[in-house]
Amino acid sequence: MARRPVEVSAVGADHEALTTLWREAKVDSGTSPEVCARAVSDGRLASALRRPGVQAFVAHLDGEPAGYVITTDNPFGLAPTPEVAIEQLWVTPTARRHGVAKQLLSAVLSAAERAGCEHVVSNVPTPSREAHRFFARLGFGSVVTRRVVATSTLRRRIAPETAETGLELTRRRRSLRQRAFSTRSA
Repeated sequence: MARRPVEVSAVGADHEALTTLWREAKVDSGTSPEVCARAVSDGRLASALRRPGVQAFVAHLDGEPAGYVITTDNPFGLAPTPEVAIEQLWVTPTARRHGVAKQLLSAVLSAAERAGCEHVVSNVPTPSREAHRFFARLGFGSVVTRRVVATSTLRRRIAPETAETGLELTRRRRSLRQRAFSTRSA
């Protein structure tokens, strides 16, 4: 059986298809529809897409939006050679296993080659075994583990004397609960 043709185009000023797919991807990953709608209506997505070095491509399968990829140029600025980073790559569940992601990566590769980039990098979510396998089959190797922390957590860990430790916080909560329970019982 022949694969259905996938058409990929760069996203310009009109990014309605990308916005729709982006919202669907975020909801698919657990973000509430309201938060996604707010990010779009506030213009945060459009603003991010206008940043220097950001490119986006949308794939269509049988004329319907089927997936997108968003890239940035040289994400860390310290690499000895130019590189393109895949920030987000997503394909609708119904369009998976039809070559959509490969066609999107083909567009990224062409753009990277035109820009003189020697590497394409991708940050793959740790729990996504399917994504890890997909990128590994295409020759992507593991180079670095990227770890993320909330600023409040880092502050507690760096300067525990200025922030309550977990044990102190737990004791204080238990004490407050006990007092609340005692006053209700009395």
